[in-house]
Amino acid sequence: MNGWQRWLQAPHTLPLRRALFQVHLWLGIVCGLYVLMISLTGSAIVLRPQIANWFTHNQVVSTEGVALEGAGLEARIATVYADATITRISPSTREGRATYVAMEKEGREISRYFDHYSGLDLGSTFPWPVAAVEWLTRLHDDLLLDREGRKLNGYGGILFLAMVLSGLVLWWQGKRRWYEGLVIRTTSTRSLFWQLHSFMGFWSLLLLLVWGVTAVYFAWPEPFELFIDWMDDDLEDDTRPDGWLLWLVRLHFGRFRGVLWANVLWIILGLLPAVLFITGFVLWYRRVLKKLWQPAAAALAPPEESAM
Repeated sequence: MNGWQRWLQAPHTLPLRRALFQVHLWLGIVCGLYVLMISLTGSAIVLRPQIANWFTHNQVVSTEGVALEGAGLEARIATVYADATITRISPSTREGRATYVAMEKEGREISRYFDHYSGLDLGSTFPWPVAAVEWLTRLHDDLLLDREGRKLNGYGGILFLAMVLSGLVLWWQGKRRWYEGLVIRTTSTRSLFWQLHSFMGFWSLLLLLVWGVTAVYFAWPEPFELFIDWMDDDLEDDTRPDGWLLWLVRLHFGRFRGVLWANVLWIILGLLPAVLFITGFVLWYRRVLKKLWQPAAAALAPPEESAM
């Protein structure tokens, strides 16, 4: 039986596949917590625009009546925020938009929205739910390290792609068992965690590749731009063949304007890498760690406990 036949019939007998399994395993161990963090934060920020709209009250309650202007507006603002020092007032230039007020209070710079019709405070321009999502966004996008963090995410994307592609190769169990990674069966001889890991890894393959490729793009956009230029027949016009790249970016973040159910679906799908890490870790624990810890625990146990 040559190498190709062994690959079709019994791929687990090939030394290259065993080596690839070790690569996949150690990539999962080394990058697991990173993937878990990226997965959780990615799902958490899918509704970022909606959260900003829900919690930031920058619209006046009603435009009926006479709006405060000039000295009258400044006097009313000074009364409402009497415990702070007003540093800037920016009247709205849009119909229905509230007035922006910047101030200093107890040594801190804060800003509020002010209803110039009712003369009431509408709340912070940066409420804590919005601040929390923005912090998670920075953690997800650049690991709180700005440009250097974006590059680190790029390297993480490369390792993630290597893990995904190696997992795809390992998914193949041979001609007689190829279907085992496609469905979850109660009659399977494989454990539930093995089936979940294989099942979700296969059916989410394209989405996982999108996340990995776009992570590399965010870190190093220049090669992608050069490739688009190479595809462009006319560099002098205003159109560029970059629609596919923009679509990948939209898929990465789950940007479906006005389609809330799609956003919710993307929150769930964004957890797939986290679930893959957890199921992979459980498999590793059962196969390796548990077998290592049991003899060590038995050796350290008191004699009467060991006898039991």
